[in-house]
Amino acid sequence: MKRYGPLIVVPEALAVGDPGRNHLRLTPDAVIIREGADSTGIFPWTDVQSIVLDVPTTTFRLPGLVGTVLLGALTAALLSDPGVDPDDGSVTLTVDGEARIVPLSRHHVGGYWAPTVAGAHRLIAHLIAHPEQRALLAHPEPLIEVAAQLARGTG
Repeated sequence: MKRYGPLIVVPEALAVGDPGRNHLRLTPDAVIIREGADSTGIFPWTDVQSIVLDVPTTTFRLPGLVGTVLLGALTAALLSDPGVDPDDGSVTLTVDGEARIVPLSRHHVGGYWAPTVAGAHRLIAHLIAHPEQRALLAHPEPLIEVAAQLARGTG
């Protein structure tokens, strides 16, 4: 499983957000709004004008690691699950000129490292602007590195 910030490789698609909860699934043909395994909306790329993530960010390079360590220590101290889940962010999907705001679940407590969100935005904007590149979503592993390059401004 390859992941970069809010992006994660899933079979034959690139997920934005936690694929076990609320997320987008980017396929070569469409953008799919999902709640876990259930699709709640399917939009052909030709109808999508923009996708904008609204998720907490941080300048700390490894926010997931810190969250995992702190939650592990809290769980050990309490000897039970503290019941702390990451708050949902959101995504604004503009389709046929209409903006739709849908929940976007995060992978971990705390924000995403800001450059990973910037890279995700640039990659998604590139896929919207260049239809011929969407075929790469069928085998999205290399797109994670593209998003990292775009975050660094070298793509």
